[in-house]
Amino acid sequence: MTHAICAQDFDEANLDHGLRLLARAMEKANLRRHSDYVSRVFLLCTPHFADLLEELAHACVAKTNCMNVWGGCASGLLGEGQVYFDKPALVIAVFGEIFESKNHETESLHLCLIEHEQALLTTSQLNSIEPDSPCLPANTLGLLSYGANYAKIPRVEHGRACHEDLCQTTLRVQSPVVFNSEGLTFFTGVQTVTESNGLFLIGVGGQTAAEALNCPEQQTRPVGLRLQVIHEKGESWVPVMEIHADGTLGLAAPVMKGQRIRLARRTQQAIEHELPHWQTEIMSKFGANNPSIGIMFSGFERSHLCHADENDIASVLRAFPDTKWLGVFGQAAWLSQGLQVITPPRNNRLSVCFFDAPRA
Repeated sequence: MTHAICAQDFDEANLDHGLRLLARAMEKANLRRHSDYVSRVFLLCTPHFADLLEELAHACVAKTNCMNVWGGCASGLLGEGQVYFDKPALVIAVFGEIFESKNHETESLHLCLIEHEQALLTTSQLNSIEPDSPCLPANTLGLLSYGANYAKIPRVEHGRACHEDLCQTTLRVQSPVVFNSEGLTFFTGVQTVTESNGLFLIGVGGQTAAEALNCPEQQTRPVGLRLQVIHEKGESWVPVMEIHADGTLGLAAPVMKGQRIRLARRTQQAIEHELPHWQTEIMSKFGANNPSIGIMFSGFERSHLCHADENDIASVLRAFPDTKWLGVFGQAAWLSQGLQVITPPRNNRLSVCFFDAPRA
């Protein structure tokens, strides 16, 4: 084996914990510092390790002779079949020479951490139509990796602190297949606001707002309904606070006449309905064997950091018990193909890439 993913939580954050976990990953992957080529090291931490991240990255470079140390702090992590978020935790993955990405490689996976959506949309173009298929032709998993209340948390690229907008790495993979789980049900297509007054949405397309948007009679859970407001570059989300008898919707933030909107509801345990489609696709790609590696990027709402009773991540792990997992959970996840953003960043999105180790 020329790769390994190791994870552990601790009572406190210190450098020795990171060094011991790295040594375990190197041993598990059967890679030796002086005689083997380490292509990539992924160093992922909970925010407890924020002050130590750069020192940990330098130690990874020294211990592996690999300059391609990439990663950062995130709200939650997935490794060795477990989600980590409440205690200091590390996930360290090492990849040998066969994972080295070359310019002419067609099967490469890009992983990208950024702080804010604006940084993404200055370098990429938003897809005009969102795909409704769970399996997408994407080669990039991305995550908005800022902390609660927009707190900046550190990232590393090439073994050093990353001060650029985008922090990214590329991994050569075999037979990648990418899935998107939206976790939302949209009630209608995109429509235009025709009448509004402050926090009240009154008319849409010449009808009452509730009628035009096919709004349910009541909220099914606290802030279960949200309004998607579509901008020229990107989108924003406005929770629906009240549904009035006359069809007016009370909102948490104003929308303006002429804006394009859709109404959506969070779908409880949506992943349970989607996994059969995933498994059909997996069977056609990998046959009877599960893919060897899965990388998951997820917005906050799709991890049990927010919904312990609707743990979509646990459902995915149960469906693919033989797959080794690495995951990062932040504020919002997205998928891209080249410079085209296929699915924009959302805090309910769960994105997964399955693949096998490349053949030598």
